[in-house]
Amino acid sequence: MRTDTGRTDTGRTDTGRTDTGSSRLPARPAGPPGRALLVRLALLVRLALLAGLAMLAGMGVLAGCDDSGGSAGGAPLPARPGTSGGDVTATGEAGVPGADDSPAAARTTVEAYFREINDATRGGRLAAISATALAGCQTCALDVGVSRSLQQRGLHADGPAYGLADVSAQPRVGLVATVTFTLRTTTVGLLDAAGRHVGDAPGVPTRAATAELALTQRGWRVQTLRYAPAPA
Repeated sequence: MRTDTGRTDTGRTDTGRTDTGSSRLPARPAGPPGRALLVRLALLVRLALLAGLAMLAGMGVLAGCDDSGGSAGGAPLPARPGTSGGDVTATGEAGVPGADDSPAAARTTVEAYFREINDATRGGRLAAISATALAGCQTCALDVGVSRSLQQRGLHADGPAYGLADVSAQPRVGLVATVTFTLRTTTVGLLDAAGRHVGDAPGVPTRAATAELALTQRGWRVQTLRYAPAPA
């Protein structure tokens, strides 16, 4: 049996040993990037900037041209009142192309509205006012509600309830026209489907009425109706 009495634990010197027990030397911290790497990064940044500028220039050229060879800028902006380039009246106010904006047309629209209400109540059907009034007209909605009530009850009027007189239309201001008139609401009898008289719808005193109409692409449409006691 071999005995190494001359060897001690301290006889071996591990100069490469670290405090953690590893025999590897500690890694050196990474130094600054080399000059070649910096030059390459600068070149890439410059190329990216040049590519972006070229793309923006190309977009500007495309935006300034059209297929018809016209001027730049795409679709023209709508003409302002008092400027050229649109349907402009003698008063310098822009109109709606294709729409009859005359006072006579506004008057005809109001008369057609009340004619439809009379026809609907006499026929026992729902009044259709989309050709003469806007959906937001609250007074118009009440008239339509009366015709709906008669239809649901199977009744109809024996005559026209509304009568207009002294209808006068003013020249439009912007896209709005005003029509004034006197409205007479007479008492009408209510008949069932068999023609039997079941009641009456009472009339009201004659009133002074004002209708405001909006000019649309399809012509004048009633947007408000206001009533006041007629002057004595």
